[in-house]
Amino acid sequence: MRILSRLFSKAPADLLAKGDRYLESEAFFDARTCYEDGLKRCSDTDSENDLKLTFQQRIEAANLKLAELNLSEARFAFSRGDTVKAIDHLELVKTLTYDVSVREKAEAMLNECSVADGAPAEQVKASACGTCSHTTGVDCADSPQDDDSLHPMEYYDLLIRQLPAEQYHRYVKLGEDFAYAYVAASQDRHEDALTRLEQCAGTVDQDIYCCEIGKVLHRLGKDLEAEQYLRKALQHNRSNTLIWLNLAMLLIDSGRVAECMQVLDTMIAEELMPEQAMLMRAEILEASGDLDGAIDQYTPLLSTAYVRSAAEKLYGALLAAGRQNDAAVIFKKYLGKCCH
Repeated sequence: MRILSRLFSKAPADLLAKGDRYLESEAFFDARTCYEDGLKRCSDTDSENDLKLTFQQRIEAANLKLAELNLSEARFAFSRGDTVKAIDHLELVKTLTYDVSVREKAEAMLNECSVADGAPAEQVKASACGTCSHTTGVDCADSPQDDDSLHPMEYYDLLIRQLPAEQYHRYVKLGEDFAYAYVAASQDRHEDALTRLEQCAGTVDQDIYCCEIGKVLHRLGKDLEAEQYLRKALQHNRSNTLIWLNLAMLLIDSGRVAECMQVLDTMIAEELMPEQAMLMRAEILEASGDLDGAIDQYTPLLSTAYVRSAAEKLYGALLAAGRQNDAAVIFKKYLGKCCH
């Protein structure tokens, strides 16, 4: 179990791995939270300087993804003629990333907004919430209700844009009460989120309701109750991929490896986020010391949308297995100079 312990603890390296899982599943807010927590837990010793740098790079990567989401939201708002909302999102883009390409696109669209309005675009106050600001380590206690730059429903829409398309179309119809609960959960106001979710019990599809309750309970450390809600959610809708993914994450965090592998195998067999399940399965195999099994699982992912994450992990597994020549091929073909 010492080999597997890094999957389940709260040490910096473990938070890095957990953040990577969130990043791979496009849960960018959750990923950045893990990275920021891990960075705070790093000591000042020379041995962890490289890890600090990695956390900083990952935070920037998560911020870039959030910036791209805001840019997409801005385009959507502008296409509907809502220049005020578009400007809100574009100003957030500028606080999230220093990426030249993304910032240039934001500036160009701001100019378009100003032309459409017939006046210079108003500079909007950057969000005080750490989930929307480029600066890390910001206190996220402020709720969207107190943030002048983004309405809670707009913030909710930005959050659910990270979901698989079929789930986004369901979540977007769930109403304001559920949206406020979802936003509260995203900001770690878990008790508030539970109260709000319970008020939605009769108005929200039961698979979604049970899944979201289970997620919040898991974050509160109430894993037994969380699992009960997630399994109840599956009874209501076995095809909801988010339930399976959250159940797998709960089992990983609880150290129940065999059960987690069964869940991942089911996801792969039933085509429920199979690539994400394969990546998680490979990570567990690697952590268990089964390098050959992990390599076999990472390799087919090189032809999928998870190519970058799979290549990075495959490269490390090949090196650990003493296959330097194969690792060099993967590095040259997929990673270049950007390998961490």
